Amino acid sequence: MSNLTDLAAAYRSYQDQTSLENALNLMRKLRGCRKVEDAIELALKWSDKADTLLQRTQLGIDMNYLGMFSQASPLLEEALPQWPAYPHDYYLIASEVMLTRYCLGNYQDAHPLFRKLRSAEWCEVWSRLSSPNGDNAWFLPYKDRVLEGQPVAGKRIMIALEGGAGDLLQFLRHAESLQREGAAAIYCQAPHNLHGLLNNGSLPITLVDNLQVDFDYITWPFSLHAIYQESPYFPSAQEDYLMLSDQYRLPEILQQKLAGERGKHRRRIGLTWRCESGARHEPFRSTELSTLVPLLEHETAEFFSLQVGTLSEEERSLLERYGVTDLGGHLQSFEETAHVLKQLDLLITVDSAPAHLAGACNIPVWVMLAQACDHRWYVGQRYTPWYASMRLYRQAALGDWRPVIEDMLAALTTQRD
Repeated sequence: MSNLTDLAAAYRSYQDQTSLENALNLMRKLRGCRKVEDAIELALKWSDKADTLLQRTQLGIDMNYLGMFSQASPLLEEALPQWPAYPHDYYLIASEVMLTRYCLGNYQDAHPLFRKLRSAEWCEVWSRLSSPNGDNAWFLPYKDRVLEGQPVAGKRIMIALEGGAGDLLQFLRHAESLQREGAAAIYCQAPHNLHGLLNNGSLPITLVDNLQVDFDYITWPFSLHAIYQESPYFPSAQEDYLMLSDQYRLPEILQQKLAGERGKHRRRIGLTWRCESGARHEPFRSTELSTLVPLLEHETAEFFSLQVGTLSEEERSLLERYGVTDLGGHLQSFEETAHVLKQLDLLITVDSAPAHLAGACNIPVWVMLAQACDHRWYVGQRYTPWYASMRLYRQAALGDWRPVIEDMLAALTTQRD
């Protein structure tokens, strides 16, 4: 209700004073309420009325949030060279330019900019921007030890915490590159719900809780990726680089729920439909469980919910109505989730950590992508260079999941994976 109240207030302000500032505020409130068409219409209306550099820059950024990359690109490309005297502003705008380039398929220009922004030169800026209240005092003791192309043979490398669990799972593939180049030790900070998975997995890392360990160089998941992804077309899709322990045994409750009645011709499919990380791609990265009802009605599939966190009354009712086995309430770690996925035929999920987990373990996974999705998914309709076991299902219009569901239904019907 508060979103609608805020939207009404923004609309009144816009009516009282029709300015670009109020238009941008209204545009953001419309987006937050999933009123995409109205937000896009308003952005287009003002696209020729942004007179100042600041106005054109801000409009371009807001267009990016709406997936209007073609319209945002000229505004941001024009603005970027005019901000070099303001490092923080330059970094933010350059990040938006990088995003538009990737999302328009202009990888050759996007990739060098990505690597530049993750270089040691820019660490002080991005660490301040990503720190609460801009306080990056934690970074300053390490600013002369940032890894950027130095030989790592015989050196101790720290991969510090950055981003979410999915980001770490995606970029820990590069730990093997550090090992091949002779790193003496590879330390890694990770969320605690990843500890079991990573401690018992195959990656050559030692988990640590903080930076109070002797190391020679420090890096972060995205920075490590910038070092080793020398080409925008690398890597090609890899098989599993995260092997699971053969000795692991799922908790009894999960074993019981997975046993059930295994139909001879029914595919066992896991589901996650929302993410609560608060990333910029929300509210459109997630969806409602009700959106997936056409899938739940498919007679050749048996569904298992891997959605963690508190379920709404509507969600619980839908799971019960369609006979979906709820596993999410019993999952305590990514290690448990990974071993559950090993017993399923497929995971269908929005862009979230379980998608990266399945891909890293070479488990079949279909990922539902919003039209304004993360730039790392590039523009391939189905294929992704990140994971051999993954297929992508993309929105054509922001917020419209119907064609995505229809495409997945067609694939389920023909038993493709």
